[in-house]
Amino acid sequence: MKIYKEFVLDRFQEQAIKAIEEGKSVIVSAPTGAGKTLIAEYAIEKAQNSRKEVIYTAPIKALSNQKYRDFRRAYKEKAGILTGDVSLNPEAEVIIMTTEIFRNVILTEPERLKNKEWVIFDEIHYLDDPERGTVWEEAIMLMPRHLKILALSATVPNIEEIASWINKIHHIPIEVIKEDKRPVPLRFYFQCNDKIFSGFKELKRSNFLLEDIRRIKRKKLKEILYPRPNRINTLFRYLRENQLLPCIYFSFSRARSEVFAQEVAVFDFLNKEEKKKITSLYTQLLKTFDLEREPTSLYLYDLIKRGVAFHHAGLLPTLKEVIERLFTSKLLKVIFTTETFALGINMPAKSVVFDDLRKFYGRFHRNVKTRDFYQMAGRAGRRGIDKKGYVFVRVNPLTIELKELERILYGKPEEIKSQLRSNYATLLNLYKDMGEKIYQIYPLSFHFFCSQKREKEEALGLIKRKIELLKELGYISKEKVLTWKGELASRLYSYELPLGELYQEGILEEAKEKDLLIIISSLVYEPRKGEKRPKLTKNLKRLQMILDPVIRRIHKKERSYKVFPLSKRFFYHLAEVGSLWFEGIRFSKLSKFSEIDEGELVRYFRMDIQILRELLSFEGFKEDFKKKVKNILTRINRDVVDAEKQLRQEI
Repeated sequence: MKIYKEFVLDRFQEQAIKAIEEGKSVIVSAPTGAGKTLIAEYAIEKAQNSRKEVIYTAPIKALSNQKYRDFRRAYKEKAGILTGDVSLNPEAEVIIMTTEIFRNVILTEPERLKNKEWVIFDEIHYLDDPERGTVWEEAIMLMPRHLKILALSATVPNIEEIASWINKIHHIPIEVIKEDKRPVPLRFYFQCNDKIFSGFKELKRSNFLLEDIRRIKRKKLKEILYPRPNRINTLFRYLRENQLLPCIYFSFSRARSEVFAQEVAVFDFLNKEEKKKITSLYTQLLKTFDLEREPTSLYLYDLIKRGVAFHHAGLLPTLKEVIERLFTSKLLKVIFTTETFALGINMPAKSVVFDDLRKFYGRFHRNVKTRDFYQMAGRAGRRGIDKKGYVFVRVNPLTIELKELERILYGKPEEIKSQLRSNYATLLNLYKDMGEKIYQIYPLSFHFFCSQKREKEEALGLIKRKIELLKELGYISKEKVLTWKGELASRLYSYELPLGELYQEGILEEAKEKDLLIIISSLVYEPRKGEKRPKLTKNLKRLQMILDPVIRRIHKKERSYKVFPLSKRFFYHLAEVGSLWFEGIRFSKLSKFSEIDEGELVRYFRMDIQILRELLSFEGFKEDFKKKVKNILTRINRDVVDAEKQLRQEI
């Protein structure tokens, strides 16, 4: 029995630490809450003892921020963070990055990685994400060969396949560590027809699910076809009476999360002493983050003093951090949240509730994957506190069949599939170093490793067509080097061609400051399904007449080369609020001019900042243009939008 930092190590932790000691790379597949973070901490401390440095990558900025706070407490000034809109102590020995930033550093500043020994990929199953999985794949296949990999993953069945791929392209051997056992076992409950069932077999015997309809007597037919609605009060009365709090309630809808929080608050889960403590802590945190007059924080006050809150991407980042702190204080008993709360953030509870088992996967809704279900369900059960974790699934027999429910709960987790879709910026950076040898890169990919011959030919063909398109549009010269336009586009991931063409036509440099902000914000914005088009002002119509023909020309070229998906279009939903923010309006007043959630506004403003900083670093722009960019940054990177200010706050 081995002990590390007063923790008795599990078998898989011992195996991983042994492999680290032997100088191997390591990939760990284990359930949520099993203790994978401890392995990462060991690798970090071993590197520090050898005067080497570590990169820690995370899939989302919220997790990056939380890790930065954790590492600052553990490693003091040795910790730093670099996420595009945040750069704090970027030369630190332990540097946290989003995976996108790490990929960019590999391509544009590889010298910064010379003294790094480890790169830790947290949540490596993100390789399977349709939108961002390609970034993880590119980072692994392009990273310097001297770096060791510690990859941490939720349970996935093809972990050996991923390890075999990494072994093939990196000379440092990688050891696979698998753990299927949960430190805190899960017990499943179901709410169906407004009754609580303690297990899947009991639910199945109840005949409330529609595929059993032929075997049921006619007199019960009406009860099955028209089940009683699952009342949330029934569920929370059960949770409270059976002492199953605190609880994380997962809903895939922001609006439902807020409505449920309001409904459940009638219970009042706190005693007088707890009320006093949580209101004092909440008031203190609001003051720390300057949220005392923010409308949502005031609205939340009555919920929080009853032990209830909601948490989703529509909230201000600072307010989300306040709620997270309340939850870790153990004073908050119920939190209604969306799925991002499950991703790596170390906030377990005694119980987890699923409002529904359908979620949005990029372009459509479908039943949740088994892997995603357990990513969330794994938050149930606090190690060292609870003997079991309790998972409640609210079931509507009209919308899910028994076999499908069984598949989600007891099926094999989905394999990780390659989502490789190298964008123009990646190809331009590689072409700068490799020229026509760029096509030798694709065989290093996970996509090549696990694909059939036809799929390989199609993928390589797409890369060749993209290179030819870049040549025709003047991003690569006849001399086979990057032009100024190509150099600019190589920095602007996801927005290469629109901004590259606007640069060539002089539109960027000639634009007034406010118009430049509108151009960038219109490029980053992605409207929600069914969102209304904004009413355009005279100035916006003028800009639209300039911008839309540019994107149409780009799309025409892309279609002719059979390059899909097409480059990002301009959407003008942020034009008015962006202009008002530029002019100095208080953030709390922006809601009057937009239906976009506060948290979304902050996220998009921070994306604007990231692009503006990339423009500022480009040598091809004149000084008067750079002065415009600096002024825009000063005007918009303030108050709740200032991500660095948020992280500098001590909590």
